Amino acid sequence: MKSFTLALALLVSGASAQAVSLDAYLDQVRQGNPQLKALRSQDVAYSLAAKEPQTAYSPMLTAQAQLFDDKLEPAMAAFSPERTQSTGYSVGLSKLFSTGTYLGLDYKEDSTEISFPKGGFIGSMPATIGHQWGVTLNQSLWRNFNASEVKAGIAQAEAGSLAARAGNRYAAQAVLLQARSAYVQLATVRQVMAIQSESLTRNAKILEWTKQKQADNLADKVDVLQVEAVVRQVALGLATSKQSEAEAASRFNALRGEDPGKEVGDLEPLSAPGSLPTAKGDRADLEAARQALRASDAAVDSVIQRYTPDISVFAQLSANERDIDGVKAFGDVSKGQHPQTMVGIKLSANLDRGLFNEVLKGAKEATGAGAAQIEDKRQAAAQDWKQLEEQWKGVQARLSLATELEKLQGEKADREKTRYRDGRTTNFQVLRFEDDYSLARIQILQLLANARVLEAQARFYNGDDLPW
Repeated sequence: MKSFTLALALLVSGASAQAVSLDAYLDQVRQGNPQLKALRSQDVAYSLAAKEPQTAYSPMLTAQAQLFDDKLEPAMAAFSPERTQSTGYSVGLSKLFSTGTYLGLDYKEDSTEISFPKGGFIGSMPATIGHQWGVTLNQSLWRNFNASEVKAGIAQAEAGSLAARAGNRYAAQAVLLQARSAYVQLATVRQVMAIQSESLTRNAKILEWTKQKQADNLADKVDVLQVEAVVRQVALGLATSKQSEAEAASRFNALRGEDPGKEVGDLEPLSAPGSLPTAKGDRADLEAARQALRASDAAVDSVIQRYTPDISVFAQLSANERDIDGVKAFGDVSKGQHPQTMVGIKLSANLDRGLFNEVLKGAKEATGAGAAQIEDKRQAAAQDWKQLEEQWKGVQARLSLATELEKLQGEKADREKTRYRDGRTTNFQVLRFEDDYSLARIQILQLLANARVLEAQARFYNGDDLPW
């Protein structure tokens, strides 16, 4: 008699081309699972959020245009204007550099016309056009020197983004772990149902033999009743398995984003994995904790920078120029030949040092908690891997024993059926041996399922299944 494991191998090699493989199912989950879709969008959002603090270095453009028109009732007709009209615009460009240097450039232009009442002492005044430009330079010598405050904010945002993305990926990989488990569960229960169907067929055959023996006065009524009870018991087990299969199929479909009642189709029979994946790198949750610690460190730097006194030097160069009907007026100053200059130094400091020390202490405590959390997760990950390896060894050992037992039980059941047909044993003995054989086959399936689940957990810890 061929062994059950050999039969499984033949089933795997001869599986229908239409059967859904585990890899194909995982692809379906990646494409259709609503939770994975949400996590994928969050991953993109976390990635882009880290770029927001970098806008501190972005050039800033400001522009403004205006029209002013004011009609008045002259208080003194001879001297008061009746209307003032002006137009103007301004443009400014500024940039913060990675050295902490701020540079600003601006330009303004305006045109003003004042009208007086006709016949008054003063006639209409000619339009005046003004031009103004300026250059501003500021350099911090203490707080935010070399843009350290901005850089701390960028580092905090980047580390926070990486922590959020790692946690997000860990949750996504957990969905794929559920998908692997769902596939294993459904494939296993279907193979169990196949064994139960075969057992039901064989027990029904034994019932037929027993009825024939009773008709020949070679068996009693109680023998027939006993076999009928076993047949019904196997049928009940098959019905229970069908219910389990319906529930497993519903979960199978839900994970790939399909209607729970959709027909699943054929699955590839389970086979034993060759080995347990080797541990590599850090689990995504440990990486998330490590990046969260980096974010805490950067938060401490940000707090220190915000409360650090500031000494900065600044300089400004500007000039004004005004034309009256195209004629330079008011001497050389109005022509921009003598621009204004201003240099200075500025000091600012927060004097509430007690509050600063408390805020800084809180930030450092958060960092200490993050370091402790990393160590706790590291130990938990090491313990999980150790338990996984021990469970794998146990499953492999039991699977080897179960395979040998299945061979013995199969041979024993076959020989006992031959003896029964020859009238050398009882139907009770045949039924018991038949049940032993079915149980041995089901035990192999359960151990194969356990091995595949352990493999799935190892892949989850390693992050082998990429969610997108």
